[in-house]
Amino acid sequence: MSAPRDPVFRRRLISALILSPLAVALLWVGDLAFTAWVAAFAAAMAWEWIHMSDQDAPPVAYAIACATASGTVLLAGQTSVMDALAWGAAGTLASGIERWRRGWSSEVLGILYVSLSAALLAAMRAEPEHGLKAVILLFAIVWAADSLAYLVGTWIGGPKLLPRASPKKTWSGFLAGIVAGGAAGWAAGGLFGLDPVRVLPFALVVALASVGGDLAMSVFKRSFGVKDSGTLIPGHGGVLDRVDALMLAVIGAVLAMRVWPLGWEAS
Repeated sequence: MSAPRDPVFRRRLISALILSPLAVALLWVGDLAFTAWVAAFAAAMAWEWIHMSDQDAPPVAYAIACATASGTVLLAGQTSVMDALAWGAAGTLASGIERWRRGWSSEVLGILYVSLSAALLAAMRAEPEHGLKAVILLFAIVWAADSLAYLVGTWIGGPKLLPRASPKKTWSGFLAGIVAGGAAGWAAGGLFGLDPVRVLPFALVVALASVGGDLAMSVFKRSFGVKDSGTLIPGHGGVLDRVDALMLAVIGAVLAMRVWPLGWEAS
């Protein structure tokens, strides 16, 4: 019996080949160029979140969400994380007030999730000493975990991980993603001269967060009754579909580095 194939695999590959070099180039340049790129993505992510979670939302709801997400990123990358958190919290409160007038829903907290994850990525790159290396390490883990989880889950299959939320995700893909992310992080850390004993646990935590972020977005979409967050990226759906693994991974990475320093200074 031949292995199952994903009918949109080719479109996914083409989209990745187009977007990845651009993301890498802007990552290398850093500063405002990278921050603006992330801010634009954050605005699109916020727009998609409102579109998924609140189908009766008026234009003002989209405006508040996009301004909250993009502003949080710009502040994180160009001023400070504390300024970004204040803007993100204020914007989320404004979204909550607007939604409360039409019937309160905790789904507005997704705006804070979108804003925080994107802002922390911009802040990580803005670190003057090792920002570029830290984001490369993060990307290596997430891309390896996300890609292998998808490929193994699609081509090998097996028992379903959470069939009610995401019928295509399997335990084989889940485990493959964690192993691949850990291996990629260990390899990238070695290139940067980091202690493998410190890098490997960090990479495994981030890989787990990456796979978990992908799964969490599937749960959100299923609760909203949608298959894709949007149609912007061929083969992937929306922007949230493309970066869902990175969103939780960057939050996990920042928290992990706080309690488990990687030793960038020594490297």
